[in-house]
Amino acid sequence: MRGRWNALLFIGAAAFLALAWADRASPDSGSAPGRDGARGHPHFEKTLDVEVFQRGNIHTHTSLSDGDSEPREVVRWYREHGYAFVALTDHNQRVDPAMFQDMEAQSNFTVIPGEEISMWAKGRPVHVNALCARATIGGGDFQSKGEALRWAIGRVRAEGGVALINHPNFDWALSAGDILGAPSAELLEIYSGHPYVHTEGDATRPSHEALWDTVLTARGAAGGGIAGVAVDDLHQLLPESDAPPAGPGRAFVEVFSREVSRAAICSALASGRLYASSGARLKRIAIADDAFSVWPVAAGAVVEFVGRGGRVLERQQPTAGRATYRLRGGERYVRARITRPDGKRAWTAAYATVE
Repeated sequence: MRGRWNALLFIGAAAFLALAWADRASPDSGSAPGRDGARGHPHFEKTLDVEVFQRGNIHTHTSLSDGDSEPREVVRWYREHGYAFVALTDHNQRVDPAMFQDMEAQSNFTVIPGEEISMWAKGRPVHVNALCARATIGGGDFQSKGEALRWAIGRVRAEGGVALINHPNFDWALSAGDILGAPSAELLEIYSGHPYVHTEGDATRPSHEALWDTVLTARGAAGGGIAGVAVDDLHQLLPESDAPPAGPGRAFVEVFSREVSRAAICSALASGRLYASSGARLKRIAIADDAFSVWPVAAGAVVEFVGRGGRVLERQQPTAGRATYRLRGGERYVRARITRPDGKRAWTAAYATVE
């Protein structure tokens, strides 16, 4: 009798342990089954592995508005200095790429449609670039900065284009609240070669990069996210210009594309498949599972992996040419900032994470 009772106790204990383990491992329990399971394993939302980039400038002025050189001269400069594409973005007028078909045919280079929608609100300039749009949009006066942004971004979308919010700190025009109060644009200037736009902010106002992090943190890198870009905002091509120089070759984007065609470049811009640069270059960007890796071109570059709120998650000097960050959980997004020894930088897009 005692042996039978012991056997029943053993069977009952075994059943209890089995049920407890099943509850622990159940997908509905909310518990983490480990790195190979579906839950509790922080990973990036998307995978990526890119080694082919096309360089371009997407904020450029000519003599059609307030630049000092003819459109063909501006296009020629970019084509002859290793760029794959350029957008001429004169104020409130779309430059038709058909003007440059003969120049495109001579090399692996394309001109994409562009216009700088130039508006005023509360005495401040609000500028949005319409890239790849089908028609001229024009500017105007608005009661608020949010209204101006909403109107411009809506019109760009209606014309099949890509919206770029330009230089928020130009005349200290736009705050993070202004940007968050409007529909999400695809792109935001985080670095500009123009000397008047206060890219780095000042003692009391945030830099363009810090504004970007505020927007990313509020909206998340997925869905409402926005890609940061770097631009020349070219106005002076001629060396004899008397104006403070806003010259060429100071900043650019590198889009992820194997081909140099208008359609491919516009598609990459629309989806934020790019990195931004003030001079630093990348050989490769790769994201798989919980690992984010970049390969800087310059020896001695420092890589900072940045998370929500602009917090530096980790700072590395690449080993064997590569820097890698592995997720720890709670990041929400991660982006990389690469700094060369001479101070030139590159910024990847922000990539969303999943817990």
